[in-house]
Amino acid sequence: MYCMSTDVSQPDVFEAAAAATLSIHPSRSVFFYYETVTLSCAVPGNFTGWTVKRNTSTRSSLSCETWGQLHGSSCTIKGVYPSDSGVYWCESDSGECSNTINIRVATGVILQGPAVPLTEGDSVTLNCSYKEKYAKESTSNFNAVFYRNGAFIGNKSEGRFSFIHVSKENEGFYKCEHPTKGESPEIWLEVRGDDDDHHDGDDNDNTNNPVSVGAIGVIVGGVVITVITVIALIAWCKF
Repeated sequence: MYCMSTDVSQPDVFEAAAAATLSIHPSRSVFFYYETVTLSCAVPGNFTGWTVKRNTSTRSSLSCETWGQLHGSSCTIKGVYPSDSGVYWCESDSGECSNTINIRVATGVILQGPAVPLTEGDSVTLNCSYKEKYAKESTSNFNAVFYRNGAFIGNKSEGRFSFIHVSKENEGFYKCEHPTKGESPEIWLEVRGDDDDHHDGDDNDNTNNPVSVGAIGVIVGGVVITVITVIALIAWCKF
């Protein structure tokens, strides 16, 4: 499949391609100033011809060589800055595209969550962290308040909110609040269902029944037509 847009304000219009998958390390979507971030293209077989690209608020469709350090199919940004905020993807020489990952660089309070969609049943921890712009380390050792879609969902003394098994009901926009330093930007937590399991279950139900509903209908219809034909023949013979 092919890239459909280079507009940073509309990252979802990109078509995902099975040929490549973009991943990010650390595996989250929000980062503090000056953190190191690595994006990697996973391509079955030979990754030649694929590169990491990005759109930011100021520049579009730029390859890794212009803003990061290229290492094979990976691109590393040493010391991210707000200008690195944007949408990232893998693209081949022929214009095929991978999934996209949105990155945001901020200071103060941030909520760290997965950068890629989860599958129902996965476990995940949202980590509320605080860091001054020039501080060396961040901290989560404070009583954090968590919100989903603007509604209060809980207080956590160590700044972490965990889901043992996520479901579609947990999908939404999340943010956290520091007692004195304010709120984090919202992050989007996406949860995908396993539709294949439902389809497999339906197929198994049909397989376990020796005669399906459709087959029964065909049999009954055939019997009715045969009876009508016999009655008509008997009436014709009498005349």
